[in-house]
Amino acid sequence: MKKKWCLWVVVLALGCTSAAGCVQPVAKQEMPYTAPAPNVIPTDPALPSPLAQQIEDSTKASVGEKPALLVEPSSRFPEQRITVMAVGDIMVHQEQMDAAWNEATKTYDFRPFFTNVEPLFRQADWIIGNLETTMSGSGAKYSGYPMFNSPEILASTLKEVGFTAVSTANNHSLDRKEQGVRQTIKYLDEAGILHTGTFASPEERDEPLLLHKDGFTLGLLSYTYGTNGIPIPQGKDYLINLISPELIKKDIARAREKGADLVAVALHFGEEYQRLPNDAQKKTAELCLLYGADLILGAHPHVVQPYEWKTVKLEDGSEHTGLITYSLGNFISAQRWDYKDVGTILKLTLHKSESGEASIEDAEMIPTYVHFYRKNGKRHYVIYPVPQTLAKLQNKEKDPTLTKEAINYMIRLQKEMPVHVDTAVSVKKAS
Repeated sequence: MKKKWCLWVVVLALGCTSAAGCVQPVAKQEMPYTAPAPNVIPTDPALPSPLAQQIEDSTKASVGEKPALLVEPSSRFPEQRITVMAVGDIMVHQEQMDAAWNEATKTYDFRPFFTNVEPLFRQADWIIGNLETTMSGSGAKYSGYPMFNSPEILASTLKEVGFTAVSTANNHSLDRKEQGVRQTIKYLDEAGILHTGTFASPEERDEPLLLHKDGFTLGLLSYTYGTNGIPIPQGKDYLINLISPELIKKDIARAREKGADLVAVALHFGEEYQRLPNDAQKKTAELCLLYGADLILGAHPHVVQPYEWKTVKLEDGSEHTGLITYSLGNFISAQRWDYKDVGTILKLTLHKSESGEASIEDAEMIPTYVHFYRKNGKRHYVIYPVPQTLAKLQNKEKDPTLTKEAINYMIRLQKEMPVHVDTAVSVKKAS
């Protein structure tokens, strides 16, 4: 594995969900963060003192060795690897709309938010996010919290920066009621972004979203705990997926039947601003694994919560291990402080062996920080991937918008977040 700048790394080969030909998963490495290659980091006198020493201290950590995968006999299946990145909540508060507004052209431009993560996104085959807003058109009046309706140009911007698919089932999905659901779907379709969680018809709801590339198929499903008390129109339950064990079990089975090698389930659940998952989250996520899911992508708390590799025993007596990320935090929002301006990019390597067995081979969690500043009387919001940004600063690549306070905050995040995401949330983590 390439050496990386203070990334949080977990490694596991997952067994297949089918009992036939299933290989037992190898033992998980605990989740150390990776030290960079140099033992000595050059001091940059231009960095705020004692920044250079703080960055050097934050990189002194051991690197876990990646366990060897079990060797499979060759077959007609070519070996495949797919890189996936997943992020948390994509939100548009009124302050962000103010920042994106160009008074001269009378248009919105959200592209500057993503400038620093675009190079990272280019490493991925698929990028997945949680779209926690509607795009209901200007006629429905643009607004932020508490009833979100974002300019529809957001959809094309997300496509331009690399997003493949978004989860649309969340507590704000019905902020503009049925019309908002349908308009959001329309604008996502026009932009060429795949989506799941809200649907325009029963037929669409019953077809699982499948991502295909180079002989690999990932199923993506999406569910929410509720809709902020806004009722789903009578007889139109298909408009949005609510968390239901029976429905999730049925949908995972359907995705498998349609050819999914692995299944990811996006769950909008938990308590806002709580940095640890509650019992309901843990129970729901475990049920998804029991039904055959391989990956849980959590959202809603607006702060990053720990990960967990969890092994469950299936009905046939076999064991199945999946990766649960309880909350990936805010990817982009106007929320500040108390870790609400922090998110994580989950980077996965999906592997399909020559025997046709699929697994999550590697997983990395890369912390991100949403920096806010004012220039010429105008607001600006920019997402910074923390390790890459600090590495650039050490390489004397300046960013005039970053204050000493922001840099020191990112140094702190680089030290704290690997410990936080590795916090035990069950009695014992799967080995």
